Amino acid sequence: MVAVTPVDPPASAREPRPRGWPIVLQGVGRHRAGSRVLHDIDLDVEPGTIVAIVGPSGCGASTLLRVVTGAERADTGTVSIDGRIGAAAPRVCQVGDRVPAARFARVQASVTAAARNAEVMDAVDEAARLCALVGLESPDAVVSRLAQGNRQRWALARALARRPRAVALDDALAALHTAARTQTRDRLARELRERGVTTLWATRDTAEAAAVADELVVMDGGRIVDRGSPAEVYGRVENAAVAEVLGPVSTVPGIVEGTVVEVWGQRLPLAHAAHDGHCEVVVRPEHVVLVGADAPGIDAVVEQTTFLGSVRRSTVVTGDGRRVLLEHAADRRLNDEARVRIALAPVPANVLARA
Repeated sequence: MVAVTPVDPPASAREPRPRGWPIVLQGVGRHRAGSRVLHDIDLDVEPGTIVAIVGPSGCGASTLLRVVTGAERADTGTVSIDGRIGAAAPRVCQVGDRVPAARFARVQASVTAAARNAEVMDAVDEAARLCALVGLESPDAVVSRLAQGNRQRWALARALARRPRAVALDDALAALHTAARTQTRDRLARELRERGVTTLWATRDTAEAAAVADELVVMDGGRIVDRGSPAEVYGRVENAAVAEVLGPVSTVPGIVEGTVVEVWGQRLPLAHAAHDGHCEVVVRPEHVVLVGADAPGIDAVVEQTTFLGSVRRSTVVTGDGRRVLLEHAADRRLNDEARVRIALAPVPANVLARA
């Protein structure tokens, strides 16, 4: 017989995990310096979900987060946090791309203090766990002397130590290099989900947004121009602004006939309904393939090729003057001005809506 010794779960696992706050924005508008920054934003964030917000610079995502946290006041509309508005609403914790720090604060000690203020059991152990989770390797370091990336890690650990019910992350991983950013992103998203923290996650990295989001929101010019699950938003690019944000993409001419679109002599199913006639088809680089000279497709001339590690991304110019991006095997290098023939993979095609 094998003796089984019961092991107590860690302190963090024994603690009750409160439900995240619902966040509801209704008709939220914001003006700054005579310009309208947010236009009638309606957004309903379910408790415990991660809503990622992407858009070009100046799209209004940072302002939206500041309005939610109370750092800025909405000029129109209401922001409801846990069913409360105005001064009665609880404050949402925010971590941004720039992190101020007290001059003499030390990493783990300050995270421990935040945990104690939140009445966390075994605050010292929890602080050590959170520092490890975000990748902080020098617990006794002075925060003000940390590199910007490590200061962002510290800010995230301290925010988590406070046991937030909701957080707003504004490019909070921007200073981390690619591999560390991916690892920290995944750990952070898992922690937020396990704790049921309602999260607004604004980022300039669309791949990051798609990786963490329960719901993806695309903003442009202070408006929400698309929203849905990452798969839904990526799968139905009907808007030029959305296509640009979720790029890189190319647009090529096609002709819609019923439920199919003809492009370069190929007939592809439509991803969504469109009006018959001439159209612009949105093409992702991974859906463009190199084919033989006799295959359906179009001839093109290579303009440039970029090595991206696992693949190469090339820009080619078709006979009708369109620039098209394609991705191909890293070991296949295309010389500048080389002649190639390209076609589209047999996947549903997205067509831009008519203006």
